[in-house]
Amino acid sequence: MDKISVNNGAGGGISDKNTCVDISGLKVHFPARAGVMGKISGWTKAVDGVSFRIARGEVFAVVGESGCGKTTTAQAVMGLIQPTSGSVRLFLGDHKEKSARWGDLRGGERKRLRRRMQIVFQDPYSSLNPRMTVRSALAEPLVIHGLGGKKERDARVAELLDQVGLSPAYLDRYPHEFSGGQRQRVGIARALATSPEFIVADEPVSALDVSIQAQIINLLQDLQERYSQTLLFISHDLAVVRHIANRIAVMYRGKVMEMGENEEIFAAHAHPYTELLLKSVPAAGAELAQKSQSAEDDRDVSADSGGGCAFYPRCPRRIDRCATEAPGLEDVGGGHLSACFK
Repeated sequence: MDKISVNNGAGGGISDKNTCVDISGLKVHFPARAGVMGKISGWTKAVDGVSFRIARGEVFAVVGESGCGKTTTAQAVMGLIQPTSGSVRLFLGDHKEKSARWGDLRGGERKRLRRRMQIVFQDPYSSLNPRMTVRSALAEPLVIHGLGGKKERDARVAELLDQVGLSPAYLDRYPHEFSGGQRQRVGIARALATSPEFIVADEPVSALDVSIQAQIINLLQDLQERYSQTLLFISHDLAVVRHIANRIAVMYRGKVMEMGENEEIFAAHAHPYTELLLKSVPAAGAELAQKSQSAEDDRDVSADSGGGCAFYPRCPRRIDRCATEAPGLEDVGGGHLSACFK
């Protein structure tokens, strides 16, 4: 099997045949406007040269603090925003042999591709129409894509509710009648309606109580394994990702800082930003005062990288070279990638 270039579609040796999504050199820049006339004064680099491949049937997690660009990356994959440059190739539906790019598709082609990919949103309450019953919400994707008649759709809706562990008695209830965890189960059922090959889970448990998070993670994991789906899991919490992801990409300020297998990231992480995220994960018996001081120190550091490494102002390992030169992702062993000179 041919190896994949580290800086172009990094994927640890994943071939096109086994690829579901291939992101190469993706950049998404938004204009920053100032003044009464709204003149462009600069650019916000939400995503700045991200590359990775997601293998068919795997759970690939993108982790990082708020504002690092992980959700923008997912939106570009879903075709919800237009990239500034770079490419997103999708090996889904009729395009398994020859990949599809959103910019090359029109009307009906885009609709057929969208049937093969769905998204689970962060807030299950705001993502569900408060005026639609569960029955209507789950049937809507089937109606949009013309799948089955009314009898078949009714049977499919009942099946979907059963798959996520909810009673058919809930079919005619409205979102406000459910708990947060139940609403997220409805959101997951809606995402499964068209039998997609690829699902984006964008912070699917961050709005839920800790006691409910494990239930939703286990549900997603069970469904992914049962239907051999590919899952892009977006999160700021490494503790959550640890229990579901096969591979992990750690993002900071629009760039991938580190990428590798689950075990490598947690047992042999190579980047200081990954170390910072791991230290922020709550642990039994940890000293709260020490952790709080570490977080406070990070917030006090300037965010200006000075054109060098994005993590330079906060990095405990920084050297002079880091201030003027941004390190690229390099293989530190066995396909484990890190963007750090040290």
